[in-house]
Amino acid sequence: MFEKKSTAIKTATEKSKIHTMLSLTLLALVFTVALTFTTVELPRILTILFSRAGWIPDVNPVIEPEIVEKFMKIARPIGYVCLTAIVILIIAGFITKKKRLSTLGALVFFLPTFGYFAGSMFFLAGLGILRITWIPFWEINLVNLGDIAYLPYIIPTYLFHLIGPDIRTPLAIAVTGIGFFIFLLGTIAWFYGKVQKRETVTFWLYKYSRHPQYLGYIIWSYGVMLQASLAGISWGGSNPGASLPWLISTLIVVCIALAEEINMSKRDRDTYLKYKERAPFMFPIPKFIASLVTAPIRVLLRKNQPENRKEIIGTFAVYFLIFVLLSLPFILLNFPPDHQWWKWPVWPIGPGPIFELARSLL
Repeated sequence: MFEKKSTAIKTATEKSKIHTMLSLTLLALVFTVALTFTTVELPRILTILFSRAGWIPDVNPVIEPEIVEKFMKIARPIGYVCLTAIVILIIAGFITKKKRLSTLGALVFFLPTFGYFAGSMFFLAGLGILRITWIPFWEINLVNLGDIAYLPYIIPTYLFHLIGPDIRTPLAIAVTGIGFFIFLLGTIAWFYGKVQKRETVTFWLYKYSRHPQYLGYIIWSYGVMLQASLAGISWGGSNPGASLPWLISTLIVVCIALAEEINMSKRDRDTYLKYKERAPFMFPIPKFIASLVTAPIRVLLRKNQPENRKEIIGTFAVYFLIFVLLSLPFILLNFPPDHQWWKWPVWPIGPGPIFELARSLL
């Protein structure tokens, strides 16, 4: 009799766990899809509304220079105001220790990337109305200062190009999908950990990354950045790419993760310190590579990781400077070659008859 009751209790417990997991998986899926849909669909809707309201000129092959300049006089100050607001939002998040403010700032900064999916306009050289935030970078040609970010894309794309296959778009889509999947799995694990009332989540995907959701976002946004850089441009505009906004938003996310680590080390010190020894910070990479990546921090701070917000800001500045310096060869060597309206959209294939035909049709 006792064994039957024990078996029944065990069966009920297992069913309860299964129901909980299914519910949390569904919740995580809804959360992830909603977030992704919003960031992709919102720019498209806003662009349509702005166009219909007459706030921006219609996309057509002939636009009077006076109209362009008139629009830019309005857009330019708005761009600087938007950029300033986002920077203030991010800084305020770090000062007030409210990570949501800084996270929101990172997302808003990267949001204009989706302008490529909402359409592009001649007078903004393909930047799109939602890229108004980037005007301060675009007008003085700073958008390419993050081009070192393309290196992981350049190597496989060029190697495949040598033997024939064009993997540019498939690679960008695959990276986006992988990032989405990692984010989803991280969200499920986090939800399940909170249901179990764990202060520190250490199981499943968290065994391989202390911040799997941020890791998923970084990989997902990298794929989006590639897709944006590969987008065709209407009516003779140019595509400067989206490397700098992606680089800045990624560094912000990394700094937010570092700030969380400081808080977790205080709230759940013993458990979290042991967890840090077992699991990598974000990317599950070999220790010798991780050691090379963190070398600037050890030189600057004489420690493996920043331990206060002032040191986190210094970390951001150092790595931003490093990536900008590494991006300079791309600009100085004009790589990929800028042929009027194409750049990353056609590399490594290069301009040819097909692109000339597309250009004439536009």
